[in-house]
Amino acid sequence: MSSKLGSVSLNRGGGWSSYRASKAALNTLARSFAGQHKGADWGVVLMHPGWVRTDLGGRRATLDVETSAHGMVGVLELRLGQRGCVFLDHAGETVPW
Repeated sequence: MSSKLGSVSLNRGGGWSSYRASKAALNTLARSFAGQHKGADWGVVLMHPGWVRTDLGGRRATLDVETSAHGMVGVLELRLGQRGCVFLDHAGETVPW
């Protein structure tokens, strides 16, 4: 589970530095892992769940847990059998690295 806060190219405002760094590191590790296994019959999906109403996301977040989870399951089902490494959100949209 990643976050769009781990996107280096989207980081224009700063803030949440440690969280951003941890997710950027996760994304780098996942891309390296996928690269080492590029001949495999499976792929790697890094997922941004959206801004979800949780302890971390807070009450003002735009998504409830059920909506986010349902979206992520749908995205993963559509990716079954696909190779490569992608960074997607809960709606299946590509998140910039």
